[in-house]
Amino acid sequence: MQLPLIGVLLTLCALHLPAHAGQISAINSTARALGMGDAYTALADDSSALFFNPAGLSRVSGLNWKIFSLRVGTSGLDAYKKISDLSGAEGSDMADQIEELYGEHIYTGLGVESAFTAPMFGFAIFDHADALVQVDNPVYPEISTSVINDYGYVAGMGAPIGPFFEFGVAFKYVKRTGARVPFAAGFLADLDTELIMSHLTGWGKGYGADAGFNVVLPAPFFKATFSTVWRNIGQMHFRSDNPDVSIPFEDNDLTLGLALQFDLPLVSIRPAIDFRYLNSADYQLTRKINFGVEVGLPLVDIRAGFREGYYTYGVGMNLGLFQVDAASYGAELGAYPGQIEDRRYVVEFSMELGVGNFSARGADSASGGGAGGKSGKGGSSSRSIWGSGRLKQRR
Repeated sequence: MQLPLIGVLLTLCALHLPAHAGQISAINSTARALGMGDAYTALADDSSALFFNPAGLSRVSGLNWKIFSLRVGTSGLDAYKKISDLSGAEGSDMADQIEELYGEHIYTGLGVESAFTAPMFGFAIFDHADALVQVDNPVYPEISTSVINDYGYVAGMGAPIGPFFEFGVAFKYVKRTGARVPFAAGFLADLDTELIMSHLTGWGKGYGADAGFNVVLPAPFFKATFSTVWRNIGQMHFRSDNPDVSIPFEDNDLTLGLALQFDLPLVSIRPAIDFRYLNSADYQLTRKINFGVEVGLPLVDIRAGFREGYYTYGVGMNLGLFQVDAASYGAELGAYPGQIEDRRYVVEFSMELGVGNFSARGADSASGGGAGGKSGKGGSSSRSIWGSGRLKQRR
């Protein structure tokens, strides 16, 4: 009986081995953010604020429904077939195949969500999944894996506090399955298939909270936003009804962000920088710094940046009701920048409707530029494909 690859990965829920510390997860990131180095904390001002910075909900204008968003990412296509062949190998054959795969790694990601936002409020339902398989340890090859599947709900509120300050909180309920563990070839060769399958339904439930604070300094032709965000306050743990299943927790993340926004006729320029995991000593400082820039044109956005020391790039296209974003970024799988790069590619397709141009700071601040609101396409977020001033397309 052949065991499917995903079954082999999810089996790790049953193991009690030390976690493999490598990549910084991007499970809740968007293709737009990844294209500009994942430096998005101070820029999030739509439904993405529910995952990046709830204070950004204070800048939402109008009523907006992201009907759906589908995100797909992958890497290591050449290694995929080799790793898939492990499902048909047994005993010493499996050990030999794993040894030949030393240095290979493959990543697959999938995200689906739907969200509603209004001034100072947002709600989303989502299903995000990431799977990474890496073969390392040249002396005694082992497979290091990180398999996470989250689905749940998040609701947040953000409000302006005076002319220059914004504060927001988000609360989430997540049901998670997966594991982050290494295992040796001999273990897979000897493991009983029924034992593997018995752990595929092991889920854990968790509750978490994020808090964000922005300082916004407006000027006639640009604005600067300084952000502080604490994600997963006090860590986010998952409880399972099965005592034999160990579900990975989500670590808390203290992030500082800075973004500038220049709105010019027909173009907007947004440079940004994030300092992540400032409360953690698990990652070197250079891995915690992300920065990038987005240049918004009437129909196309162009993005570039650096994430964990690796370059990123991306593009976004506004197709009326639909938005298409694509990006490439590097993820560090080793302990320090430049050790093991996993080059990844992600595409995101979404459909969104918006009505109105009112916000917590008034209609003027929601029209883009200056002190207020979202520039998305150079301040054209209030454009309507229906020829009405009330229906709009949101970036």
